Amino acid sequence: MQQNLSYVYPQIFLVDRGGSGGSGGPGAPGPETTALPAWPVLPPQLKQGRGGRGGCTALLLALLLLTMAGLGLGAYYILRLQQELTELRQSSTSTSSRNLTPVLEKQIGLAVEKKETKRMAHLTVKSASRGSETLLWEPVVGKAFTEGMEYRDGALLINETGQYFLYSRLLLRGTTCPRDRAVLHRVFKRSGRYPAAISLLEDRKLSYCSGERMWTSSSYLAAVVQLQKFDRVSVNVSEPQLVSLEPANTYFGIYKI
Repeated sequence: MQQNLSYVYPQIFLVDRGGSGGSGGPGAPGPETTALPAWPVLPPQLKQGRGGRGGCTALLLALLLLTMAGLGLGAYYILRLQQELTELRQSSTSTSSRNLTPVLEKQIGLAVEKKETKRMAHLTVKSASRGSETLLWEPVVGKAFTEGMEYRDGALLINETGQYFLYSRLLLRGTTCPRDRAVLHRVFKRSGRYPAAISLLEDRKLSYCSGERMWTSSSYLAAVVQLQKFDRVSVNVSEPQLVSLEPANTYFGIYKI
């Protein structure tokens, strides 16, 4: 009995009919021989396929591990760069603030040194001067104040040459109506060089009353004027007995532009 081992499947056994152990002649059939079962052998293609799958799995696993390692390393470097950038910003901010603080202090100091003193005043009526048309004013009580200048004897003393805004308001009130007399409201100044009064603002009211038993009228003056140091600015009215002594309605003010 011979077996062709190069043929994998199915198993075929060749039987020699002319064996010497038989009782028959050369042409007689020999005894039947039963084929033994053989162990199954896998085809070469199947063996190679299993080995290739294992190699691919190992390769994919290695690539996955490398990818994960690369991602982790990249995330670490990104976090580190962010931390360094934050520290750099903090250091630059603190440095700039330290450098800026002396500059700001210096600028503020210069601004304070160069800041001009405010020169202004708002006076409310006090009374009319006896025997004179010049009005007297209250410099400190209520809404009245003076800043950077002085009030003396019914006049504001100018202590710096420049342009000033002047304003004056009078409330006139009476029970009779002298139609033949005009009321003159005037703002004027005096100086050491020119003793005479120099008119700055003037309002002449002719029809300021009516035939009614009680009447009121008002006069308002305002303008920007050039004043010199040591000028004295005052207000007078031709009929001081008609001036209302209410501080909210009769006042006089000035401020430097």
